[in-house]
Amino acid sequence: MVRVILTLLIILISAFSLFSQNKKEVKANKIKSTTVWQGNNENGKTNTYKESYEEYDKNGRTILKVDYDKNGSIKRKETAKYDASGNKNEETLFDVKENKNEKKTYKYNANGDKATELVYDASGNLLKKIVYTYNNKKLKESKQTYNPANILESVKKYIYEYF
Repeated sequence: MVRVILTLLIILISAFSLFSQNKKEVKANKIKSTTVWQGNNENGKTNTYKESYEEYDKNGRTILKVDYDKNGSIKRKETAKYDASGNKNEETLFDVKENKNEKKTYKYNANGDKATELVYDASGNLLKKIVYTYNNKKLKESKQTYNPANILESVKKYIYEYF
């Protein structure tokens, strides 16, 4: 009976954690990190494991997020860094399922719009460069993707119609 109550309590706590905190709540409550534990009742035995961990900066922005499998191994890990203006200027992604291990850096123009994105592999080799342009209304005008040799591979143009 104690095991069943404990299991239900763990599941209930996990259910409440699904309603993760937004940036405003994290900052207001000065939350440094959140750990989510999952408990499952399997054949009358409680199986509990760390499901995820998230860490925040003083402004409530996520700077680290890790998802785990039932065995405690990392399934996915993301990190982020921000500049003095609050713009994300670097992020990393490690994802076992998608076989990704990459780093992205961002540069912004004077208006705070993302101007350049550089994507690197785990060894630090440049995979691609993306350049964004904006119109006089600060709306995205184009997205140009270059390969590591700085040769243009693709262009997206954004056309807006106004009332």
